[in-house]
Amino acid sequence: MNSEMNTRQRVLDVSCSLFYSNGFNGTSVRDIAKKAKVNVSIIHYYFKSKQGLFESLAVQYFEPYLEMLEQEAEAKIHADLLELIKGILHYKQVHYQLSCLVYRELSLNTIFAKEMLVTYLAKENHLLSQILFKKHTKFDLTFKEKLCLLQFKGLLNVPHMMPQEFEGFYMSEDSVQYFVQTYAEIMSKQSTLKLPKAISI
Repeated sequence: MNSEMNTRQRVLDVSCSLFYSNGFNGTSVRDIAKKAKVNVSIIHYYFKSKQGLFESLAVQYFEPYLEMLEQEAEAKIHADLLELIKGILHYKQVHYQLSCLVYRELSLNTIFAKEMLVTYLAKENHLLSQILFKKHTKFDLTFKEKLCLLQFKGLLNVPHMMPQEFEGFYMSEDSVQYFVQTYAEIMSKQSTLKLPKAISI
């Protein structure tokens, strides 16, 4: 990675850390520049604005996540529920601060967050509908399937929407693995979803 890319990534890493700690609205471009040890003009050059920084973080978060779901949706064999849960949880845990940031901003229900993330969330719903129910879109789901999808996503996201309740799990890669294994098994047992066959409710 060249120096320019290193600088850009350092700014993104610092932005994520400060947005996570202080909130998007509680963090200024000057705060980010100071902690990243760069000039404010560098941030404007790469990202245009604080909103541009958040957009870049969202892209960095969602693109690989959705690519993982796309591969699962395109697989010819039926998905294994436990392995699917583990894969999604592991991704969210490895990117823990960014996961918390994204879902916290969504929970605030701001126009900015909705406009920024609506396309990604629609694609996530589309792919999960394919994987879990063999349906083409969320709109093809029955009422019960929609509730099931809501419950499934809620269980996946709650550790990142309520981080204060999950303190102490994320100190090392070993603890990430242990959390993912334990939480995935509990989630799989409690879930009404029944893979590998397409779910009919």
